[in-house]
Amino acid sequence: MAKICPWCCEPLSREQGEALLCAYCRHSLVADNGSELSLLDLRYEGLKGAQEARFRNFVGIGTPLTVGIGLLVPFTHVGAAVVIPLMVVAHLIAVRFILIRDARRYLRPSRRFFSRWMVRLAFLWAGGIGYGAAVVPIVGALSAGLTFAALTWSAHNYVLWSLWREKAKIPLALWERVVLSVLFLLTLGVIVFLVVTVALVGWSVSYLFRPGL
Repeated sequence: MAKICPWCCEPLSREQGEALLCAYCRHSLVADNGSELSLLDLRYEGLKGAQEARFRNFVGIGTPLTVGIGLLVPFTHVGAAVVIPLMVVAHLIAVRFILIRDARRYLRPSRRFFSRWMVRLAFLWAGGIGYGAAVVPIVGALSAGLTFAALTWSAHNYVLWSLWREKAKIPLALWERVVLSVLFLLTLGVIVFLVVTVALVGWSVSYLFRPGL
């Protein structure tokens, strides 16, 4: 049973943990279906409603702002190589700490791990491509705005879906394991490719310019 009462958050002893009522507030420790009552059971609707409200504000403000930044990217020339990754990172940080932070606190460690890395890698791949298109004038800015809205919508709904499954005590889905594994392997493959390429280029340059050649 629960280690703390989900109603009053008082710690429960072993004997109290097996009881049906909290010894402090006298509220039930058992849900209607007979399972253990958790903090998430009591706060799910509030968490869901608060995140949906934040989502509407987040998209309403962030999308036109991203389009505006996207309009300026073609004029940065070489600086676009810095601006575009910053757009991805800034978006990811904002989503994590403004939009989905409260809901993720109620996920178990394994599900929290999956939600964290699923969102990170989705932003890395989809964000890199979508925001990268911002180097194209006008059309690229629209692509950046669409990318912002789509990634925000995906992260928002995936975390709420994970929260619902956590409340219903449903384990991780097979597709989550498959998708995260594929994204990890793709990311690892790209990193290895870049490291090998840089090493080969460095070796080639040092060989061509070595003394006495």
